[in-house]
Amino acid sequence: MTKENKRLPIRLGITVLAIILVVGMGKLLLFPGRDSLLGSILPNHGSEPQIDTTKVIGWQDAAKHYGEFCTVEGTIVTTHNSGKACFLNFHPDWKKYFTAVIFANRFSQFPPNPERYYQSKKVQVTGYIKEYRGKAEIIVESPVQIRVLD
Repeated sequence: MTKENKRLPIRLGITVLAIILVVGMGKLLLFPGRDSLLGSILPNHGSEPQIDTTKVIGWQDAAKHYGEFCTVEGTIVTTHNSGKACFLNFHPDWKKYFTAVIFANRFSQFPPNPERYYQSKKVQVTGYIKEYRGKAEIIVESPVQIRVLD
């Protein structure tokens, strides 16, 4: 075995460690203090996951908090399931006001027919508020992000 061949496993190991370090640091920079996009949703040592609701806002104020991790509270007044996404709307004029969105690849994690399940219920939706087509929304990736208050 040549000297160069003996160094190959060491170089490979260093490369793998560097990749792990870069990915880990990127995650810390993008989401400090959070283990996932779900933010402050933390397991409670074997019991139901808990949501940090320190910043609860009304759905009417969601657009003032773009880029923030918040809990938005209100009643789901209209819903629509396109097959690709389920839209939980907090105002009849869904084109202008806050919406929580569940994409089809997550449907299996939620109650069947989430558009019917959440209809007319007072809820708290936790996540990052983003702007989409001029209105505020939260992408819901897990049922722990929606707390039914009724």
